[in-house]
Amino acid sequence: MLTSYSHSSLDTFRICPRKFRYAYIDKVPVVRVVTADTYLGTAVHRVLKNLYTLGADGVLLAQDEAMSAYRAEWDKLDTRQVSVTSDYYTVDDYIRIGEEILGRHYERYQPFNQGTLLGAELYLDFVLPNTPFRFRSYIDRLWKRDDDTVEICDYKTGQALMTADDPRFLAQMGLYQLAVQAKYPGLDDIELAQYLLRKDMVIRRRLRPDELDELAESLRQAVVNTIEAARLGDFPAQEGTHCVYCNYQDRCPAKVHRRLLEEEESEEDRDLAPEEARELADRFLAKLIQSRRVGAELDSLKEQLVQLAKRCDVSRFDGDTGKVTVSIRKKEKFVTKSEDARAFAELTALCRRMRLDEYFTLDGRGLMSNVYTKKSLPPEQLEELGKFVSEAEQIRVVGKPEQDTEEERDED
Repeated sequence: MLTSYSHSSLDTFRICPRKFRYAYIDKVPVVRVVTADTYLGTAVHRVLKNLYTLGADGVLLAQDEAMSAYRAEWDKLDTRQVSVTSDYYTVDDYIRIGEEILGRHYERYQPFNQGTLLGAELYLDFVLPNTPFRFRSYIDRLWKRDDDTVEICDYKTGQALMTADDPRFLAQMGLYQLAVQAKYPGLDDIELAQYLLRKDMVIRRRLRPDELDELAESLRQAVVNTIEAARLGDFPAQEGTHCVYCNYQDRCPAKVHRRLLEEEESEEDRDLAPEEARELADRFLAKLIQSRRVGAELDSLKEQLVQLAKRCDVSRFDGDTGKVTVSIRKKEKFVTKSEDARAFAELTALCRRMRLDEYFTLDGRGLMSNVYTKKSLPPEQLEELGKFVSEAEQIRVVGKPEQDTEEERDED
């Protein structure tokens, strides 16, 4: 178990559990590769911190000095050793992009003394309420505007376009708000703001108390998932565009076979024979294609049988080669996050008030089986919970070929 968690560590687990294990549990030493796009962000952030820290004290750093400070950050590197992930960009392109970002920002926000600066690149740690889990965060800028609104500010230098409803925005910025309110309870009029510097845009949002409760629950569950993964040793590798930036490709189980196939010779004895493994993979893929075709046909036939069973009130169909049983049952279920996020947040808050946390699960099954169906609460509380209950169909289609019956008779 980690001693503390962050948005970055939990996001790593979500994107690739195997990378999470290497980075945060095994702490595998790696040769850090500096990429141009990430260093662009580092250099811009350092200059902005300087501009706002000086501006808060009434000192305006001249624009040419700010640009010189930015270029000095790049001079710390041997740019020939900087990795560029795009075939169409050079390191000089990234340096230029950073200059353009800072130039626009300087013209718009000078003399950088707006409101009251509460912190720049501010480190905060806190314990997530009602859990033993500690979190840490770094906030690019925390300041109080002239209207007394506290703004939690985060700078983005990437190309991605985001909205205030994006789960990534809510996960990162909501965590920052939890951190600020834990450390400074008096700061309660808070607005979240992400500055998309390359897009010259600002995304703003205020979170309701129920949204913060929902976020806290999702963070708790995310930590529990990492602990359960560690207990079981279950850290699968998940491939994607993020692999380009990964420092663990030389040991990743999703990459090792391809690397062996691409090697012309190897002096080491291998447990894995690359060509034999490739042949097995090709045979499996051929069968998989066949099974998918059959699976699609089966799904279509199941749906037709279900519709026929409903229409004719029939639960068993007899064929020449066996029988098919269709079971359609009604069950009660609690609302889930994917169905209605707001209602799910209200249900979460209600369970906390009723002290039902130990029964609460994201799919609602624990609450349904251990509390609601057993009617183990006072009627008024059951009535409150019932507002979040709906009916759903539980459908099973089971086929039993005649051959299975004959084999059972033979065994007897």
